[in-house]
Amino acid sequence: MRRFAALAVLASLLMVGCGQLPGSTAPGSAAPGATATGSTPPVATQPDDADPEPSESADAELEAFLAAITGHTPTDPEALVAAVESAGFPRSSIERTREVDSLGAPVTFLQIAVLTSDGCIIGQVGDGEPIAVRASALGGGRCLVGEIVGLD
Repeated sequence: MRRFAALAVLASLLMVGCGQLPGSTAPGSAAPGATATGSTPPVATQPDDADPEPSESADAELEAFLAAITGHTPTDPEALVAAVESAGFPRSSIERTREVDSLGAPVTFLQIAVLTSDGCIIGQVGDGEPIAVRASALGGGRCLVGEIVGLD
C-alpha cells in the first residue's frame, strides 16, 4: 500500500511539472506580436499596447519571402539564399544557419532570415511545409541567434 501511495504522489508531481512555464509559448504558437504564415494559421494574441497589424507592404514582403523559400531544402542553402535574394531582398540583409550540426551531420531544418525596415522575417525549411514569421529584430540588428553563416 505504501508503494502505491508513493507512486501516486510521484505521478502527481510529474503531472504538475508538465505545465507550461510562465512567459513561454505553446508549441506551434507565435510569440505575442509575431505574425506567421505557412500551413498553420497564426495565433492572434496581442496585448492591448501591441503594435498595430503589419502594413499591406509588410504582408506582401512576408508572402514574397515564403514563396521564395518554398520548395527548398536544407541540403542546398546557397540555392535558398539565391531564391530569397531573387525575391528582392538584399544579400547583405540575409542570415542563415548552418546546413550541418556541430557533429557534422546534415540538419533537419535550416533557418533563414532577412532584416527589413519592419523588423525580421524568419523562415524555416526542412521536413514538411516551410514556414515564415515576422518578428522584431534582436539587439545589434540581427534576426537569428547563435552561429550564423556569413554571406559574401
